[in-house]
Amino acid sequence: MNMRAIVFCMCLMLFALFATAGVPTGETGFLLSGTAQNSQDPENPANDVIRIDTTPALGQCMAPTYLNCPVGTVSRRLNVQIAALDNMLEFKSYFLNRSCGGGSPRMQLSVDLNGDGVADGNLFAYTFPSAGCPPNRWQYNDMTDEAPRWDASQLVASGLGFPSLTDCTNPVVAPFCVGGQPTFQNSGYVPFAVLKAVLTALFPNHKICSGALVDDSGWFPAAAGVAYYDIISMGRATWEDHEDTVGRGFARGCGMADHDDSEVDGDKDHDYACTPNDQTYDQQQHSRWNQ
Repeated sequence: MNMRAIVFCMCLMLFALFATAGVPTGETGFLLSGTAQNSQDPENPANDVIRIDTTPALGQCMAPTYLNCPVGTVSRRLNVQIAALDNMLEFKSYFLNRSCGGGSPRMQLSVDLNGDGVADGNLFAYTFPSAGCPPNRWQYNDMTDEAPRWDASQLVASGLGFPSLTDCTNPVVAPFCVGGQPTFQNSGYVPFAVLKAVLTALFPNHKICSGALVDDSGWFPAAAGVAYYDIISMGRATWEDHEDTVGRGFARGCGMADHDDSEVDGDKDHDYACTPNDQTYDQQQHSRWNQ
């Protein structure tokens, strides 16, 4: 075989490699932080997954302060508008002798409302239903389906004009209401379609800076422990195997440098920043879960 043929074959092999990768050429990969680690499927060791352990150590993560609770995240930079994420926010989860709950697991999106390169708050999407999840089996979570999964309270509180998404007098929200009442009622959470409509209509310059899968369930006994995650889609990239993990840290996006894999004091929603939103988020979670 001559040199030209060898080079041609090598190019074909490289093309096949990148064509089947979970992270397309030109897209950013996934960062792991906290207790998130590359691991193997508990039911099929041939399958690559991510393992997050939120089991508190003795004397750790206790009421009323819940300090130093174990947490793991999987994140990547997005830098797109929300419409580009429809049908592209999803993951599989496996809870080892535990459940979901306490606000975990969730996907959260860092949002710049006016395009100035500064994140104005997070959107949170929770595993549904709130009654809990069956242990020791894989389940699929589509975060852009019709379920009222999304909490936009941080954007409402930003002071930048983001409306209450259950206010049926708002002409942007009204199409999602019947008889002047929201068609979704789940602690004020809304379906993805409502977020997409509001952000697109009222904030045409918005950017979704980054996305993250977060499991910080250590403070909630029924959900503390080991969970496995797989097929994690955030925008145009999907975590499929260990090669899609590109390092440690937390992705920021919108021109902001990624954070390293170190804790931030006062960071209750685990976006590696401490803002006035953190205390409110913490109070809301404990109130909702009666802890």
